[in-house]
Amino acid sequence: MVAFAFGGLHLLLAAPPLRTVTWPGAVALATAYAVPGVLAVVALRSQRPAALLGAGLLGLPLAFTALSGVSLVLLAPAVCYLIGYAAWTAQPPLRAGAAAGIAAIVAAGIAALVLSFASPIGQPREYCYSWTEDPTGHRTYSPARPDDSGEPGQQSGSGPATPGVAARGQGCTSDVVTTPEAALGLGAAAVAIAVSLRLPQITR
Repeated sequence: MVAFAFGGLHLLLAAPPLRTVTWPGAVALATAYAVPGVLAVVALRSQRPAALLGAGLLGLPLAFTALSGVSLVLLAPAVCYLIGYAAWTAQPPLRAGAAAGIAAIVAAGIAALVLSFASPIGQPREYCYSWTEDPTGHRTYSPARPDDSGEPGQQSGSGPATPGVAARGQGCTSDVVTTPEAALGLGAAAVAIAVSLRLPQITR
């Protein structure tokens, strides 16, 4: 739930014209960070302890992926998953097949994040826009050519020189995650979850 909240926050903080082009990346990003939690649910609901171990091992590297440090919130549940696995009683022994499944889960979970931003398909996409703000504070947006918008990721603007004159500005963002790139990330997340459903199950 926290991961999807961050995804929604990513959209809310973006400029209105960017929300229509950045939502695939926001969905893929939120899903990638939500995979450890989903694996924990699989472990508890279907009695697959190895899935809980996979959730902890995947959550540790994901906790250090955001330069802003916001992903560190994943560190606490990752440690809890590992402790929960160690304390799980009456679990089957971790054999080679289960170990390979856990390794595949961790690899697919990391790929779910990486493929959304370093996709082997397509090229980095740039999106630029311009805005106009009337004297009442109402702002309207329109697409702009990349070569007219200044540095990627920057916004520029000028206030009205005299009262009653509309303010204008431009903005641009680079490397927008496209729908195919986001689909690759979502596919990798689906693989991680699918593998977890094949891990050994405690039989009653």
